[in-house]
Parts: sequence; C-alpha cells; structure tokens
Amino acid sequence: MPGILTAPLPLGDLAPMPINPEWILEGTPTASGNIVMQSDDKKLSYGAWECTAGKFQWIFSWDELVHIQEGEVIIREEGGPTHHLRRGDLAHFPLGLKTVWHVPHYVRKVFTLRTPEALG
Repeated sequence: MPGILTAPLPLGDLAPMPINPEWILEGTPTASGNIVMQSDDKKLSYGAWECTAGKFQWIFSWDELVHIQEGEVIIREEGGPTHHLRRGDLAHFPLGLKTVWHVPHYVRKVFTLRTPEALG
C-alpha cells in the first residue's frame, strides 16, 4: 500500500551537479544539487539546486516545477519571452523547452521533476 513520503527542505551543502560545458555561454557557473525524495517508479523527484553567476543554455528533458528560494535568475525562452524569477517565485518548465539562463550572482531553487523514464 502506498504511503506518505516526507523530507526536510534541502538546506546546506549540495553535491556537484555540473552544467554541460558545451551549454555555458558566459562566465563559470558552478551548479550543485540533491534529489531528496522520489516516487517508487523514480519518475517523480524532489530536491534542491543552486548555481553561481553565469549564462548557459538549458534544454529540459523533463517537466520541472521550481520555487526560487534565494537569489534570482533571468530565463529567456527560445523564440519566446524572458522571465525574471526572484525569491518566492514559482515556474513550470515543460519537457523539451529550450532556454537560456542568466544568473547575475546566485540562485537556489527547490524543484519537482517528472521524467518520462525512471531517474537514476
């Protein structure tokens, strides 16, 4: 029988989660993150991610819901609008979306991912 999963909000140090070097457009953004909870089928995941200053491309290979915890990020959709997300903002990024992320100083988010295949 299914049960309720619980986990604390991810705080503190996160594990390295490098950005694909081919996607980096400016600066030397350093990213890290942790998955802290997953569904039994590993297609739904929750965790935290942070990144230092820089600009990079990001192509979503999953659906992602985010809640910005600290800092800010300016995200441009390919062929679409630009979104400025700050602390407290929520956003949904659909599978297949192509974006450019500009992190002026630092950003930290919590995320929920829905992947087509089980995530590791």
